[in-house]
Amino acid sequence: MIKRDKIFISHVSPNDNYYTAWLSSKLKILGYKVWVELDELKSGDAFWPEIEDAIRNQSIKFIPVVSQAYIEKVKNPSSGVFKELSCADRIQGIKNFKSPVKIDDVSEDNFPAQIVGLHSINFYNNWQNGLEKLLESFEKEKIIRNEADAENPLPFWLDAFKVNQTLNEKEETIYTNWFPFYLPTKLYIHKPVIQNKIDQQDILYPYLEYSDRHICFFPSKDYPENVQCLSSYEFDIEAIWDKQVIPVDDFLAFNEPRKKIVELVNKTLSEYFFQQGVKKHEQANETVFYFPATLDNKKRVSLKSIGKTNVAVTGKNKEVFWSFGISSYAILYPFPYLKISSHIIFESSGFQPLEQDDMFGYRRQFGSTWFNRDWLDTLIGMMLKISGMNPEKKLIILVGKDVSLIVDALPYSLQTNFGYDEPEKVLNDD
Repeated sequence: MIKRDKIFISHVSPNDNYYTAWLSSKLKILGYKVWVELDELKSGDAFWPEIEDAIRNQSIKFIPVVSQAYIEKVKNPSSGVFKELSCADRIQGIKNFKSPVKIDDVSEDNFPAQIVGLHSINFYNNWQNGLEKLLESFEKEKIIRNEADAENPLPFWLDAFKVNQTLNEKEETIYTNWFPFYLPTKLYIHKPVIQNKIDQQDILYPYLEYSDRHICFFPSKDYPENVQCLSSYEFDIEAIWDKQVIPVDDFLAFNEPRKKIVELVNKTLSEYFFQQGVKKHEQANETVFYFPATLDNKKRVSLKSIGKTNVAVTGKNKEVFWSFGISSYAILYPFPYLKISSHIIFESSGFQPLEQDDMFGYRRQFGSTWFNRDWLDTLIGMMLKISGMNPEKKLIILVGKDVSLIVDALPYSLQTNFGYDEPEKVLNDD
C-alpha cells in the first residue's frame, strides 16, 4: 500500500508559479514531501493519470492556491485545476484534506464550489505570516515531516523557472549594488553663532550638529553673512577616518570621525534626493526615496548610452500606482561607496502610500515577475533620473560653494569569463 505523505499543491500556471515555487521550497526545506507541477502541460491528457494518482493515493493534504486567475480557470471544466479540485472532492476519510490558501484579495464568497465554505489561510498581506499559520495547522493535524528528508530546493527552483544551470563561457559583466562616491578632500568643524531658526535655514549646505559645532564639507566662508563663525578647524579626510579620537581644541574632542563622515554623507544624499523631486517613505527602519507616479515622471528613462533599453521608474498596476524606490547607506571600506537597496512603493489614486500590509501584498505579486536584469536596469534608470540625466553619469552634489560630493550613477562592476543565462520572461494575459 502506498503511503499518503505528500502535500499536493494545486495552482494556475504560469500566473501563480512564483508563489507556488516559494511555498514548495519552504516546505521541502522543512522536510515535507511536496507534489507540485509548475508546467502548463499538467492539464494535458498524458499527464492526468499521474496527477490523479498523486491526489487519490499519495497525498495527505491538498492545497488549492486560490487567486483570481485560479477562480477564472476553474470555471472551465476541461482545465487542469478543475479536474484536480473535482478529484480531491472525492477523497473520503481524511479530515481537512482540502486546505485552501489565498494569495490575492479575492473574496472567499467567490471560491469555487468545491472549496466554498472551507477555512482558508491568507497569504495575501504577508507570505511569512501565512506560512506560519499553515505550519501550525499541519502540526495540529499531525502531517508527517522528516527533517532527514529535507531537500535542497535550489535545483527545484532553477528548474521551475527554466534557469539554465550550466555555466556559459562568454565574458560577462557582473554588476553590484555598490555605487562609488568621491569625497571632498577636507572636513571642517566650525563653531557658528546661530541667532534664530531663520539664520539656520539660510545655511545652504549640509552639516551635522556636534555639541555646539557643525561638522561639514564647506569652509567657514560659505556660511551666510548673518552667521558668525567663532572658530574653524580643517582636517584632511583620508588622514582622520581611521582615527578613534581627534583633539579639536581645549573644549572638544572629535570621536569616531569615520561614523560622522558616513552620517554626513547619508544626510547629504537624503537632502539631495529631496531636492531632485523625490518623495520619501519610512519603511522598516529605513527611508525609501521614490518619484511619485505623476505624468511628469511617466516618461521612460533611456539606457541607450550603456547599451540597454528604456526603463520606467513609475507606472500603474491595476488600480494602484507603483514607483521604484531606493534606500542608500554610505560605506567607506574597501572604498567609498553607497550600498543601494531596491524597493517598490505603491500609492493610491491620490498618491498616498498604501498601508504596509497592502503594500506588501502588491509588492509580492508585482515584483515576482522581475528578474535580476529588471531590478538592475530599473535601479540604473533611477540613478540616472536622479542625476538629472547628467551626461557624465554622475550625481554632482554641491556641499560647499566650490566643493562637491560626486556619486557614480552606474554601479561598480566586475568582468568574468563565465556566467549564467537568465530565464526568459513568461508573460501571461495580464
